[in-house]
Parts: sequence; C-alpha cells; structure tokens
Amino acid sequence: MLKTLKRTVRLESDSLNKWKYHVLREIEEYQRNIVNEMIGIILSEGLPTTRKKLHERFYSYYKEKYPFLPSRVIEGSYIIAGRIVKSFRERRKKGLTRKEKPEYKKVVITIPNTVNWKFNKVSVSVLTHKGWVEIPLKFTKQFIHYLYEGWRV
Repeated sequence: MLKTLKRTVRLESDSLNKWKYHVLREIEEYQRNIVNEMIGIILSEGLPTTRKKLHERFYSYYKEKYPFLPSRVIEGSYIIAGRIVKSFRERRKKGLTRKEKPEYKKVVITIPNTVNWKFNKVSVSVLTHKGWVEIPLKFTKQFIHYLYEGWRV
C-alpha cells in the first residue's frame, strides 16, 4: 500500500533522557558515515542516482557490514546520498561548486516506510538498533494547527 506525503511538518522534541539521546546519536553517526562513504563511491564509479540502482549497489553490502542497523537506516542513507550527488552534479555542470565532492554534515534521519515508526499525538516511537525509542513531542502552534484541523498521519 503506497501512501502519499502531502505535507511535511517539522516537530520538536521535549528533552530526552541520556539513553535515548545516546541511541539517536549513534544512529546519526552511523548514517553520517554511511552517506559520506556512499557519496564517494557514487562519484568515483559514476553511478546513476536512481533508487533502484543505488539499492542494488549498496543495500546488501551495508546490511552485511552493519547487521545490527535497521534496514530503514541503510535505505534512508542511499536515498539521501543519491539526492546529494544528483544536486551536486547539477551544480557542478553550472559551475557553482568549488569542492571535488559534497559532504553530508547536517544529519536528517529519514524513515522511508511506516513500519519503523509510530505516532500517537504526544510522541513518535522510532525503531533503532537498540529497540523502540519513544520521542516525546513539544507542542508548537503549527503542530496543534495540523493535529486538530484535519491533519491525518
């Protein structure tokens, strides 16, 4: 069953305890390293940035290398790497880049499917390599607006 994302809302979390923070930082570090490694490989091998080709090239390799990571981290990593490389190639053609390759610094953890997360209006639970981590949400004006005026997840 395919779902269409109609709107993205940035949510802020309440403070996390030490364990939750540590687990999410680990995922962030793994994803940063994987994406930067993928960017280098895509550029050096001249791979196309289609999701199918990137999946064929990277999924089994990184699943063997990091068997403890949920598959969505690897899937999200090659999706992000593909977007970054595609944008970099377009900018390089226009002469807008000064670097030889892009670098992934600001980590955004993407969750490509709905199996690995749960939303219950006060928190989001995310599946990590250490189990489910519940992230309590801070109620912002935008969040309340969408939540109580017809926003559906």
